Amino acid sequence: MKKFLFLILILVSKHASAQQTIFNVPSADITEKNRNFFQHESAVRMQDPGKFWGTTNYFARGLGSNVELDATMFNLNDPASKNVTLGVGPKAVLPLAKNSYQPKLILGGMLPFSLQGKGAGHWIYSAGSITIPQTNTRLTAGISNGTKQIFNRNVTCFIGGFEQKVTEDLSLIADWYSGNHDIGILAAGFGYTLPREFMLYAGYQIPNSKRVARNSVVIEVARFF
Repeated sequence: MKKFLFLILILVSKHASAQQTIFNVPSADITEKNRNFFQHESAVRMQDPGKFWGTTNYFARGLGSNVELDATMFNLNDPASKNVTLGVGPKAVLPLAKNSYQPKLILGGMLPFSLQGKGAGHWIYSAGSITIPQTNTRLTAGISNGTKQIFNRNVTCFIGGFEQKVTEDLSLIADWYSGNHDIGILAAGFGYTLPREFMLYAGYQIPNSKRVARNSVVIEVARFF
């Protein structure tokens, strides 16, 4: 795996783009009007205890005026989660001022519908984002409230994110959901922009509670089109 990732970094050419989540926390990026964004995420743990493979698949359509419409398939896992859920809803990123700190307000919501008989719920979130111009660091912090269809329990929690641009294409990234639930995770790694508007993200996830989940590797592949 290390050799594979190294070869990708060697072979890619530069092309600036952005991702609509950091790892799991909604980011301050937005899909442009009439453009689409698709991302596949796999979280993998190869050893016992807690061996598993979990996936999340995410689609966004840019609507204009700093708004996109999102659709996400959650909890397609092995072993089976018994809580496969489709969520649909909007996300808006609103610039708060025109200065070098680029302050933004992130607002979003989703209606998650269980595809395995667990009903419908909700997920709403709001966060602020600033970029520190001296270091090119972007920080995100906010609050999330959601139901069992996504989080496996009803939960209100803190969300936070860190993005450090290293080159035009390479960034170090991390994010965190507080609390003991299915997405109560600290994830950290890197993001890299590939040719033809593809992006690669890879990192390591540490759950807040080992009673809920175990450490895992996370890999995401995304593309604008």
